[in-house]
Amino acid sequence: MKKTAIALAVAVAAFATVAQAAPKDNTWYAGGKLGWSQYQGTSNQWQPEGFNKEVSIGNGNTHRDQLGAGAFAGYQYNQYLGFELGYDWLGRMTYKGSYNNGAYKAQGVQLTTKLSYPVMEDLDAYTRLGAMVWRADSSATVNATSSENQRRFSENDTGVSPVFALGTEYAITPNIATRVEYQWINNIGDKGTLNARPDNGMLSVGVAYRFGQETPAPVVEPAPVVTPAPVVKNKTFTLRSDVLFNFNKASLKTEGQQALNELYQELANIDPTQGRVLVVGYTDRIGSQNYNLPLSEKRAQSVVDYLVSQGIPANSIAAEGRGKENPVTGNTCDNIKARKALIECLAPDRRVEIEIQGTTEVVVQPGQQAAQ
Repeated sequence: MKKTAIALAVAVAAFATVAQAAPKDNTWYAGGKLGWSQYQGTSNQWQPEGFNKEVSIGNGNTHRDQLGAGAFAGYQYNQYLGFELGYDWLGRMTYKGSYNNGAYKAQGVQLTTKLSYPVMEDLDAYTRLGAMVWRADSSATVNATSSENQRRFSENDTGVSPVFALGTEYAITPNIATRVEYQWINNIGDKGTLNARPDNGMLSVGVAYRFGQETPAPVVEPAPVVTPAPVVKNKTFTLRSDVLFNFNKASLKTEGQQALNELYQELANIDPTQGRVLVVGYTDRIGSQNYNLPLSEKRAQSVVDYLVSQGIPANSIAAEGRGKENPVTGNTCDNIKARKALIECLAPDRRVEIEIQGTTEVVVQPGQQAAQ
């Protein structure tokens, strides 16, 4: 019988090849089982009430091996400890003696503590210890071979017996587990009442459904907040020197201050750690570079000084003069000889460019022309 149990355990385990996790703590399960039930210790003498002769039970063809079945429900406290409530049908044993025939059947409700030990991730070995409240029924026909003196008896009894079981349990999926188990129940019935007090051993294969084993959605750690690097953009505003200064002068006019005030808000948003303002002064081509370069520098510095006085951080703004470099008029004024007309034609070259470096958005204020 032990060899049979081992063989069944190996066979069941062979069908399941996918490793699964052990049952979760504090969950419920329910299942059923079917197996081979055997009554033992049935060779007893019995003298029915009102009968003057002891008769033998089980000295003939006694069918001790029967089909057993059961259902169970349990609570898994943790991977080592659980509690199980079950119902077992232990089978109907029939017997034929030299003097009597009869049958014996038993069933009961059991409550056990289940102690498990994880052999591997998907396989547990366990034992169950507890008690069964049983009901046993016995019927007999005495003088079964005689048609004249034949007598029939039927009795039942209830009681409590200890239960001991050993088994293995294999998780096919997180929700479904199979088990192979051998269960032993001692002394079922009262010998004086039922003519027998057998023990019962049952080897069974069962299937259980585990509730609450769904795999939770993985906890996704939020992605770290990455502050995007500022998009570096350079924006240049061109202010004509005729608006800012009188001809050949470096002092700001009132109109020039008003033009700079319109630009101030854009410049005030500059973070000195991330961007800066460069003010570049230009002159026209009239006169030498030795004269024009200092003039352009003074004009650029006048703009810087005014903006700093309005609140622009001094460390985020700088001045630079380039004289008559980078004219924007090209050769459009080459054929003009009259000085006044030439000065008027070269007016776009006399300018101050304010370059905002490192900003991401620029709003062009009224009265300002953004260089493209």
